[in-house]
Amino acid sequence: MLAFFKLIRLPNLLIIAFTQYMVRWCLIYPVLKTQGLELRLSNFYFFLVVIATVIIAAAGYVINDYFDVKIDKVNKPERLVIDKGVKRRVAMGAHTVMNVLAILIALYVSYAIGVWKIGLIYFICAVGLWFYSTTFKRQFLIGNIVIATFTAMVPIVVGLFDLIPCYTNYLSVDYNLSFKNIIWYILAISSFGFLTTIIREIVKDIEDYEGDKEYGCETMPIVIGKKKSQLTVAVITLITMSYLAYFQLLLWTSNDKLSFYYFLFALQFPLAFLTFKITKAQDKKDFSFISNVTKLIMLLGICYLFIFAYNLLYFTHVIERI
Repeated sequence: MLAFFKLIRLPNLLIIAFTQYMVRWCLIYPVLKTQGLELRLSNFYFFLVVIATVIIAAAGYVINDYFDVKIDKVNKPERLVIDKGVKRRVAMGAHTVMNVLAILIALYVSYAIGVWKIGLIYFICAVGLWFYSTTFKRQFLIGNIVIATFTAMVPIVVGLFDLIPCYTNYLSVDYNLSFKNIIWYILAISSFGFLTTIIREIVKDIEDYEGDKEYGCETMPIVIGKKKSQLTVAVITLITMSYLAYFQLLLWTSNDKLSFYYFLFALQFPLAFLTFKITKAQDKKDFSFISNVTKLIMLLGICYLFIFAYNLLYFTHVIERI
């Protein structure tokens, strides 16, 4: 059982679930609340959406390790689970069962809210993760973009399942305004997730250079070299910092100093540190550290939603008292 939890990356799955609950209760709910509106998707149905997302992700981790056994024996033999703690046929069986279960759950919830086609997103993700593990991850940049896209879909899925039932029940002008705002907020979070995932995936490719090269992969470090890949990561990190700086400017001009300083200390400074470290990194230990720092930055980005919700609900409460 412990080996299976290691195989499905339990901490990563918890972060995915945490992200989706944060988007619901610290973004969608507060924005609707300020307009006097309520969530229409039940807590139970939303729980099923999160479970389906987590299961699809777990299945993706399983099939990825299944096809990477030989490469992982070179890159990270100490982390190898398949053929050690979990048999290959058990892993493939678990992957199939989890995908079927997640897709059925997603179709059930989407049918219940009257838009069954949303559930097909989970089918597309299952197929995409299969081809990522078998083909895309061994190609130049394509695998990185695929995983970054699926990461960006985590908050978007919440928006789809939560907003469609609201949209069919609230047709007022006020709600339309809230609807547009929420979409932009979710897209902003998704874009941040996309950029930071691209950074982390390229760093992991640099870390796994030896095994990937031995088995004929064509990842960025192999095609253009480690140094140029490190420079690419530094450039993408600077782009991410510029992206955040734009929002900081908006926050400063709107007098939201709390959010401004959160962005500065929790996101911008760590990203600046990341840029410095990536230019100096030389061995696997360095790149592993950078990968973990990137994951922490992603988590801190999601945690900002606590401040976002506080600002909305607190100021709404003050206005109501006045």
